[in-house]
Amino acid sequence: MSYAKKIFATLGLIAVLANAVLAEISIAGYSYSNSPSSSYPDSGGELTNGVDSVVVWGQGVVNPPTAQLVGWLNRNTDITFNFTSQATVKSFTVWAADSDNYAGVGLPESISIRTADESFSRTFTVDNPAGNGNTIPLTFGGFEVTTDQLIVSFVRNYQWTMFSEVTFSAVPEPAHTGVLLGLAGLMLLAIRRRRNVA
Repeated sequence: MSYAKKIFATLGLIAVLANAVLAEISIAGYSYSNSPSSSYPDSGGELTNGVDSVVVWGQGVVNPPTAQLVGWLNRNTDITFNFTSQATVKSFTVWAADSDNYAGVGLPESISIRTADESFSRTFTVDNPAGNGNTIPLTFGGFEVTTDQLIVSFVRNYQWTMFSEVTFSAVPEPAHTGVLLGLAGLMLLAIRRRRNVA
């Protein structure tokens, strides 16, 4: 095998290992404490179908396609996510409509995550970035909880709060990232030494 092919094979192996560590946690299903508005309902799986980036109101856009948005009018809600098995969650991302109150739509004031027995609970303030007109990823971390179910809730900031996707991840600890990088370095050194010997 050529030197270049060995390097690419090594990088491929590292990518596979990193992907396994960074793997998104599989969601079996979810339910709401308050159903979404009939104007922007969840026809079944909108929050976990992989469609996260959606054009919404703002930047002069009128009547954009909003079929992938789930929305609540003048109410907060809890969304209970059930995982396919026990998982250690270290971060989650909510894709929310950022329209800065255009058509009454905007980001929530805060988003919380908790276990059903409330042995774990965190609340995160939502920072509103410049610009509007699309759903944006709001990613929160700095915690670790092992469970098969988590409840995500929000406190609204405007009339409408709308989401397009929610994901959970087991982001690697810095030590795990260091181990992967260390292994990568050792593998590349070994390949280089063999090349120099040959």
